[in-house]
Amino acid sequence: MNPLTEVPQYALRNLTHQGLRSLLTLLGVVIGIAAIVTLFSLGSGLNNAATEQFEKLGSNTLFVAPAGQLASGSSDGPTTNVKTLSESTINKIKSIPQVEVVLAPVTAPMNIEFGREVVAGTFIATTPEEAKEFRNTGFLELAQGRDFENRDVFSVIIGHGLANNTFDRKIKLGDKIKIEGRSFKVTGIAKENAQSFGGGPNVNTTVFGTKKGFNQVFEEADPVFLLVKTKSKDDVQLVQEKIERIFESIYGRDQKVFEVATSEQLLTQIGQFLGIIQLVLVGIASISLLVGGIGIMNTMIMSVLERTSEIGVMKAIGATNTLVLSVFLAEAGFIGLVGGVFGVIFGYALAFLVGIISVASGLALSVQIDPFLILGSLLFAMVVGMLSGLIPARRAAKMDPVVALRGSE
Repeated sequence: MNPLTEVPQYALRNLTHQGLRSLLTLLGVVIGIAAIVTLFSLGSGLNNAATEQFEKLGSNTLFVAPAGQLASGSSDGPTTNVKTLSESTINKIKSIPQVEVVLAPVTAPMNIEFGREVVAGTFIATTPEEAKEFRNTGFLELAQGRDFENRDVFSVIIGHGLANNTFDRKIKLGDKIKIEGRSFKVTGIAKENAQSFGGGPNVNTTVFGTKKGFNQVFEEADPVFLLVKTKSKDDVQLVQEKIERIFESIYGRDQKVFEVATSEQLLTQIGQFLGIIQLVLVGIASISLLVGGIGIMNTMIMSVLERTSEIGVMKAIGATNTLVLSVFLAEAGFIGLVGGVFGVIFGYALAFLVGIISVASGLALSVQIDPFLILGSLLFAMVVGMLSGLIPARRAAKMDPVVALRGSE
């Protein structure tokens, strides 16, 4: 028997003869590999989506927010029990020579009324000049309508979700909505935008208005969040240090009131956070693969017991211990490999399904096929199979041919 050509064929033929037992053994491997592939793909998908968002912002972007807000990736909605940024502080940051743009929107929770329906939402207010710069961040892109103009007071741009999915009747350009009882005209509708970690406001469920309009409805408020763009990416670190010194001069050395982070730093934090989650979930999923490995071992032990006479004949006609060992290891490896193939297929199918549902729900998730994940999963499954079959294979290889033939009588 040629080990390179005949052993795989012989092992595969034996597996097909075992029928249902091989199929049930495969199931554990399929579940384990599918779980690992799904979780890795979804984790990578979130990371890819976050990377795409921060690439839109550019590497010359800094975030200023209350301490703890940036790490959690939450920058929209009402913020309570935190310091706000005074106009004098914002002006100091704007006066830094290397700073090109400072965006300082104000936010407030609100009730939106359209027709007879009322829903909760978030109002984000900027000046017309800031609104145009805000669009350059990639968070807010218009699908319909126009930008704010200096004369606008009671004009708003609404998110795609509010316009199309929130009320029984779709909101169109020119329609009137009420915000805290005051009527506003819809002059723009944003493009659908998926929300990711650290990714600013959720545009789909937000109303953008002017600060003039904001002050007509809400009490005058100071911003709690700033987005700072430098003139060059080479200025980012210097500007970060200067902003931190401004806060230290106000709140004292080693202040913990506000934090300043670059887009690259936030992306690194997000990657580390997602990596930890991935490891934990994959560790849990590996339990399924361990169960599959035990199933392979059980199948191979039963196979050795049932094929005692076959082993005896093989050794009687000259098969070496190595050849017998390789036959049973090949069978175990085939079980792992075939289970890995189906596991990868089902895993990616589930990951893409979750991705489609997530994007439809407004969460950014960019699932992509990773050749290295596929190859690694298949190799891992095959190695698990071979390791699980090692003990039964060694038992078969060490059988005395005379005892084996006698035991079959």
